[in-house]
Amino acid sequence: TLILTQPTSTATANKASAGQCATEKLTFKTTAQTAVPATGTTGTQGDYPYLCGTNTGYHSYLDLSCTTTDEATLTFTLEDSTLNQWKIKVTQLSCSDPYVSSQQGCFQYHTGQTGTIQSYNYAGSIQLAATDYKNCIRQEEGYCCIEYIPTAFTLGPIACAAAATRCTSASTCSEDYILIPGVINGVGGTTAETGTSSYDRFCGTYISPTGVSASNTPVTTCDVPFELSHRTGVSALNFGATTAQVGYSFTYRQLPGNC
Repeated sequence: TLILTQPTSTATANKASAGQCATEKLTFKTTAQTAVPATGTTGTQGDYPYLCGTNTGYHSYLDLSCTTTDEATLTFTLEDSTLNQWKIKVTQLSCSDPYVSSQQGCFQYHTGQTGTIQSYNYAGSIQLAATDYKNCIRQEEGYCCIEYIPTAFTLGPIACAAAATRCTSASTCSEDYILIPGVINGVGGTTAETGTSSYDRFCGTYISPTGVSASNTPVTTCDVPFELSHRTGVSALNFGATTAQVGYSFTYRQLPGNC
């Protein structure tokens, strides 16, 4: 369980601080990674994102070395008694454990041929500002590609309905977006491996392989390791009248093949 006060809303009056965990938050740091996000008009990102709102059922991984003196610290900032609920299980994992990510920097690590990936505070219907982290999915034996099937996706106000507002470029997706390396644009042949890699950055009101769509469409990549990164504005979310900045929810499935 992790329920704290919701982030600053995307009401017009909050344009400079929308999405900030301005009143209550959970922050993380380790012996080697001590920077935590700061709020305000000149907010900053930290080594790990801060969390607020509703994040029950999620997990987070912190990187430690094999040195026994390394420490990980969880700090709660509380300013009222309205929504302060948490029950957090802390587990130390061996470097040889199969459920430990094989690469550093995975704030979330998922295993299995299928699963669900959601942005933090998805249940609260507003993503968090100052976010910069990576979801990693362990590649299962005999599986070469992965498909992300969106059940919800709203990262910014761009409509993505035409090539001029394609929701895939660095210029269009400069504040709130996800990164999926090597997404296949136009799968050819009978397997995902025969498609051509095109875009890796996605934002706006819908997601699709080409970035031009009036509805959500699954995206597939064969780049390994399987990773989905999430980044948002340092001091505030980018929003407009067309969106409430919900975040994202994907069901993923790994695709078999001859790697």
